[in-house]
Amino acid sequence: MATSRVAPLIESKRINVAEHFYDLVLVFAVNKVTHTLADDISWTGLVNAWTVFTPFWWSWVGTGILSNLTDLHDVKNRLRLFAITLITSMMTIAAPTALHGHGVFFAVAYLLLRALLLWWAVDVFGGLRLNPFSVSAFCTAPLLLLTAGLPHEQQRVAWAVLMAGELSSTFVLRRRLNHIHVDVLHLPERFGLVVILALGVPFVDAGGKIPHDFSVRQALALALAFLLVASLWWIYFHFSNSRIAHQLRTEDNQSRVVRELLAYGHYCLLGSVSAIAVGVWLAVAHPQAPLDDSALWLMCTGAVGFHAVFAWPRWGLPRSVVTLRLAVAAVALLVPLVAQDRSGLFALALLTAPVAAAAVAETALVGIAPSCHCGCRPKPHRLAGLGRHLHPAPGDAR
Repeated sequence: MATSRVAPLIESKRINVAEHFYDLVLVFAVNKVTHTLADDISWTGLVNAWTVFTPFWWSWVGTGILSNLTDLHDVKNRLRLFAITLITSMMTIAAPTALHGHGVFFAVAYLLLRALLLWWAVDVFGGLRLNPFSVSAFCTAPLLLLTAGLPHEQQRVAWAVLMAGELSSTFVLRRRLNHIHVDVLHLPERFGLVVILALGVPFVDAGGKIPHDFSVRQALALALAFLLVASLWWIYFHFSNSRIAHQLRTEDNQSRVVRELLAYGHYCLLGSVSAIAVGVWLAVAHPQAPLDDSALWLMCTGAVGFHAVFAWPRWGLPRSVVTLRLAVAAVALLVPLVAQDRSGLFALALLTAPVAAAAVAETALVGIAPSCHCGCRPKPHRLAGLGRHLHPAPGDAR
């Protein structure tokens, strides 16, 4: 039986510049899919956006794990990452019409992408094994290609089923990945960077929708958009992101944290940001006009999802913080009822107010969270040699 060659934990692994490049392409894909959703805010549009976005995200997660476990200064690994980035760019071009005529192109690109990831995974894990990488390369991706030529409605149903299977494979085969030991500094930083980039999409694109002869209302709407995005940033980075590193340091089974908090948790976060972005764009572009009911509900539901995802116990957040975020989620659900038939500016202000207030209240509740110098005890078999670095004694020089 082949011996696993998973790289040992590295004390100070940092994000490689090649990873930054790939992250930008992923956010470009998020932007493309979000614009597609903005053009069709309906249940069908939501299914289409979800179906097309999932291959991007699941491939990015797989690439992130493999790059965490390997050395990207190695030429072969870096070339693999660049090839994955190129193929992802090609998929991005086809994303808006993947379910409307360019499904074969999209599916062929995805098949090549999963083949690259499988090749990389074989090197990392020391052989071909039954895990999400092999299932995707030998099952999901080929079936995506086989169903790409179906009539539109049948293709959408088939692809939705395949993507549901793609997402569930990591949970179904979770025992196959229990042996991985990830770098606890690199992976949370990598996912956090994508959150930063994704949060920039609503604000940057909203600014691009303001004409040269802008009005005071449009300027005010853009300011509210910034406050909303900054508050979401604060809610994530003030306390939540550091909890991921804490959980990785103290969890016996690191793969469970990677699966639940990073793969699935951030999947919900990025989807929520995309939903918020649609409403923000419309509110900034036409602040005096009422937001369409579907756009209003989508924006507020995105805010609900962003806050509610932190209620999952695996985050390990204090009960007061969880209660506060669930309260904001409940308030966000009431906004469409109050803001219906009111201006987009009013709806945006009504949603921004509780989110910003929650960021302030949370800071008062927990203070400024340090980078996990919290007295937690790392598992020695997971983090041998890292305890002194992560939890220095009071007299240690820094």
